Amino acid sequence: MKKYLLMSVALAATSGLFAKKVKFQVDMTGKTISPNGVHIAGNFQKAAGASDNWKPNETAMTNGGSGNIYSVVVDIPAMAVYEFKIINDNNWGPGEESIPAISKVESAANGGQNGNRWAYIDSLKNDTTILPAILFGGEAPAGKIALRFAVDLQKETAVSANGVYIAGDFQGSNGASGNWKPNETRMVNLFGSNKVYEYIAYVDTTAGVEWKYLNGNDWPTSESVPSSCQKGGGNQNRFFQAASASTALAKVCFGSCTACPTAPIPTYALTFQVDMSSSDCDGGFDSVTVAGAGAKLTGFGAGSKMSKVGSTGVYSITVADLDSGEVSFKYRFHKNGNTNWEGGSNRTLTLAKNDTTPITCFNSRVVGNCPSKPAPSKITFIVDFTKTVTPPASKIYLMGDFTKPQWQDGAKEMTQITGKPGIYTVTIDSICPGKLAYRFSNGDPKAAGTGEPLDDSTATPCVEPNGVGGFNRAYVRTVATDVTISKLWNSCDAGFVPSSSVSELANISNLVKLYPNPTSTFTVVEFNDAAKLHNVIMMDVTGRVVRTIENYDLSTLRIDKEDLKQGVYMINITNNLNQSANVKLVIE
Repeated sequence: MKKYLLMSVALAATSGLFAKKVKFQVDMTGKTISPNGVHIAGNFQKAAGASDNWKPNETAMTNGGSGNIYSVVVDIPAMAVYEFKIINDNNWGPGEESIPAISKVESAANGGQNGNRWAYIDSLKNDTTILPAILFGGEAPAGKIALRFAVDLQKETAVSANGVYIAGDFQGSNGASGNWKPNETRMVNLFGSNKVYEYIAYVDTTAGVEWKYLNGNDWPTSESVPSSCQKGGGNQNRFFQAASASTALAKVCFGSCTACPTAPIPTYALTFQVDMSSSDCDGGFDSVTVAGAGAKLTGFGAGSKMSKVGSTGVYSITVADLDSGEVSFKYRFHKNGNTNWEGGSNRTLTLAKNDTTPITCFNSRVVGNCPSKPAPSKITFIVDFTKTVTPPASKIYLMGDFTKPQWQDGAKEMTQITGKPGIYTVTIDSICPGKLAYRFSNGDPKAAGTGEPLDDSTATPCVEPNGVGGFNRAYVRTVATDVTISKLWNSCDAGFVPSSSVSELANISNLVKLYPNPTSTFTVVEFNDAAKLHNVIMMDVTGRVVRTIENYDLSTLRIDKEDLKQGVYMINITNNLNQSANVKLVIE
């Protein structure tokens, strides 16, 4: 029979502004249809023209010739939660479906009591919201499983007036216009006595699902996922590997891997410090800031202004009363109205006392001050589509952290090399930073899906994590001479290089030997090229630099395991002839 409970999200008054067509569906596969038909009853019926809500015989669902799917379209207010049940009859009783626990309003995460199905209608568009055809009495549509997400915002200073959202790689198959849309999949607080927000998605049984929660409806409001519950491999999203059963995921505190603690969290002061000398290219900065997870670090928003330490290139600030546990943050510099974020994954530090971060160079995770950077130089970038299955768009772009402004807003259009269809180039004069992050865009760089996928740093060793779940190309400037960087689209392999160019990517991987590999003790790098000097950078699978050797002048280099953990490492080698190699090392 029906159940009554006041909802925390009230129904909006019916009006032309909020009116919305909603299609309710049910899959009656395997069920004998009652002679009285299939009906739906819920708290939307009166708004849709019935005599009252929860009337089991007034809102009939019909089979429109689409197999065993029964449906009804109603015109009801949007921006509201609706409760309902399907009845294989026209009265309460044996025909009333039994709702599975994962589909009920009540859940272990919210602690409420209400056994109805629920759906939130948040679209105001002049179209029809089509709810999925869930099996009668079931958890999900046929062939799918249900995943119920729950996030607790009780430790946040305030819940955004724009709502709480979830963004992930399942959205496109759950009614959104695509995946990773920060403002299209709203979560619902079903009981006003708490700050728990929930959402149910329907996915394939083999899906590996990635997502983040947002206290708002744009990326700056997204949580920073602690490393202990990240997917890993440089990917900083939450992750769940679906199986054959529907799953209600455990409730987590926003920005945490566990439920919100009941006792106050201990707090400590943390002094941040970073060496900016490798990025000082325009006679100083308007300001340098640190931003990170949590209100004290502005949730990666405006950040906290740092002060220069004497005549050095180091900037510092002490932030008091930070929550203990993992602190996630990044440095930025600001110049002429532009904000320039450092590349790579978010920095993390476990705070268990008043502490100070080790000095590192901006854009680097190697402890120590910045190495001397070469004088500004000209770099010609080339992207080659001739050996890929991806056809080039009408316009190709280069974007990176060295343009003003950075990335999409400062993207540079590339031109086709004369007589070379599918090969595009652009030259950037006087590039100053010591380390660059960049990628190519096949079409408008601000449009979804145009950037290089660059999916995995373990398979693509020339990239590093970008801090938001993806990867960028990385290049370290070691010489002040003009250089040409040529890459095949979405590959580390060298592309076409004009014969008159000095190429950074004359690939010498076949001239570099690594033995033993795999190893549990040490490995030897053997240089068989004609160069006199080599720079060696060793990175783990997250893109973090773990070893750096500069201007090495012998023909062999021994790398000891020492404190290196088991896993896969990428070794990038560049020489004084502007040639490079990328080799993979496995430590057992």
